[in-house]
Amino acid sequence: MRGIHDFIKWFSYITMGILIVYAFNMLFYGLDSLPANTLWQILLSGALTTFVTFLFYPRELENASKSSGKAVFQILLHYLALSAVMIFCGHQFGWLSYSPSGILMMLISVALVYLIAFGIFYLTDLKQANKINQKLKEQYKDEE
Repeated sequence: MRGIHDFIKWFSYITMGILIVYAFNMLFYGLDSLPANTLWQILLSGALTTFVTFLFYPRELENASKSSGKAVFQILLHYLALSAVMIFCGHQFGWLSYSPSGILMMLISVALVYLIAFGIFYLTDLKQANKINQKLKEQYKDEE
């Protein structure tokens, strides 16, 4: 997960997740309009959290068992780093106040974005793996 292609892919997944969660938060809090600068703030938040993902995402999950204690710890560390960035950004952008309820709302929002982004990653990765397996089966069907 190192190239510019991967950065753009993760940026797209994460930013879309932030936008979706922000839209639901607007519904939840009864807001009916989106300030123009919020779209730029969402893009900046997406870029910052994509950068954090590149720093903290556990590489072992791409190649190894997903049940190891080390991987769970790294996922937790990644989530906490994302939460810290988003709490800071959220406060700077006026999305939340430094209060227990504001921080809890952001922690839940980050968890939802995490689920959306990694859910999309998993589904697209699974689809790509199935395509590769199908091509391999077609190529080597005579050798079975």
